[in-house]
Amino acid sequence: MAKASDRRLNWRRGAGLALAGLPLLFLALAFFLPLGNVLLLGLQEEGRWTLARVRAVLADPYVRHLFSFTALQAFLSTLLSFALGFPLGWFLTRYRFPGKSLARAFTLAPFVLPPITVALGFFLFFGHTGYLNNALRALLGLREPPLRILYSLWAVVLAHAFYNAPVFARFIHAAWSSLDPALEESCAVLGVPRFRAFLTVTLPLLLPAIFSAAALVFVLCFLSFAIPLSLGGARFATVEVAVYLYARVYLDFPRAAALGLAQLLVTLALAYFYVRGGALWRGPQARLRPPPTQRFPSRPVHLLWILWLLGSAVLFLGPIFSVFADSLSRPLGGKAPGLAWYRAIFSPEQSPFIGTSPLGSILLSLEIAGLSTLLALLLGLGVSGALRVLRSRALEALLMAPMAVSSVVLGFALLLAFRRPPLNFLPDKYALVLAHGLLFYPFVVRVVRPLWEGLAPAWVEAARTLGAGRLRTFLTVEAPLLSQALLVAGAFSLALSLGEMTAAAMLSQGELVTIPLAIYRFLSARRFGAASALASLLVLLTVAAVAVWEWLGERTLRAHGQA
Repeated sequence: MAKASDRRLNWRRGAGLALAGLPLLFLALAFFLPLGNVLLLGLQEEGRWTLARVRAVLADPYVRHLFSFTALQAFLSTLLSFALGFPLGWFLTRYRFPGKSLARAFTLAPFVLPPITVALGFFLFFGHTGYLNNALRALLGLREPPLRILYSLWAVVLAHAFYNAPVFARFIHAAWSSLDPALEESCAVLGVPRFRAFLTVTLPLLLPAIFSAAALVFVLCFLSFAIPLSLGGARFATVEVAVYLYARVYLDFPRAAALGLAQLLVTLALAYFYVRGGALWRGPQARLRPPPTQRFPSRPVHLLWILWLLGSAVLFLGPIFSVFADSLSRPLGGKAPGLAWYRAIFSPEQSPFIGTSPLGSILLSLEIAGLSTLLALLLGLGVSGALRVLRSRALEALLMAPMAVSSVVLGFALLLAFRRPPLNFLPDKYALVLAHGLLFYPFVVRVVRPLWEGLAPAWVEAARTLGAGRLRTFLTVEAPLLSQALLVAGAFSLALSLGEMTAAAMLSQGELVTIPLAIYRFLSARRFGAASALASLLVLLTVAAVAVWEWLGERTLRAHGQA
């Protein structure tokens, strides 16, 4: 009996090693080898290993300014995101109102909005002649715009808060909903004022969620690219933007590699801090029943909440609505507003502004998004299976290593790798497919792995007892149970790929121009009407692509169930 158990254990370990071998081999060719090229370029000089280039970069006052400014804007963005997100999390926890589920789901919307579309929306809404300044000038009778936000630190901070305030809201809402309401009730019975009870009881219990959200938001803002590039300009560039400029504008690959390595050390430290911090801050949940809620609006004090919600709506909805409004209202020559800009972006006259035809960029984006989503799903499924069988922190660190590398460094690594064997025989567009697949498969792992590990072992054992092989057991038992998680992960990967610009900016060659990069080039050329029309199409295309993905997935699942 013991020998049979040992054989099963050995077979399980052998299967796990075989399962881990395929994604490790793929990562070795598509990730570690390209990253090694950056390492060699940054640490080798005339065939000798040296830190001279890295030291020279770090000694440069401009580079030190880049790191300090990047950390400053990430810190300020985190504070503003908390200031906006904490009340929203409180509101979603404490009050009930029609459409609450829709409002809670809406907090996910910024994650699938392309960053360049948000940057364009901020131009159109907060610009000197934007919708908000025009409204304020008309209302207050001013001749000059009262708000001067663009090309400043606060433009970058405000746009980051647009993206990341919902992160705080969701973390705080989840943590607050898990608290036992008996704690606050006990304070009320003892006569403790509500505000003091919040400071001494509720807030300390929420601190783990607040710190976890703050660490995540800081990392996201530190590694942001499209927003600082578009809204900050050269004066307010971050480290990510500087690596891109050195590699693609100044063509100084050694300096870009040295700066990328210095940034990689920082991002590794931030990733370690976030992972370790998350483990240390994660506290026990003590909810015995749902927290009490109030009907909204039901009290005079709720008028203050209404004013706060209106202000939040201006920040979160104004930029996006501005993009759609501008695409329909901006005149084009002597043509009346309407669909003129939508027709114009498909004319050959617009191609010189972006280096290719807008239709070509749309088709390219769809092709890359579809291929990279399939790659992310296959790679994520393989990694999840390997980590489910083999419990090894070292193996998990290797298989999830792309999470610790920024998009611009990964794009630079693939740019170098596609110029030399063994990847130089592939068409350039597959560099983008690899980049997007590597960027998004960790998300697939985060979605699929917990569900896979939560499946009852008895189901698999029952199939094996009935004579099903391991592959057939997976296809007929485990895969159907994981299908919904795969659909969700695939939909998000597809949406994120369509809106991703960082790797596209680094890997763009000739006519290899995706939709976000085309929008940025229209924006740089001050073709706001064309940028707005293409950005509106990108948002609609993202929604349609995700809807088609889910429709095809559901249809496949129904067909499989009937079979």
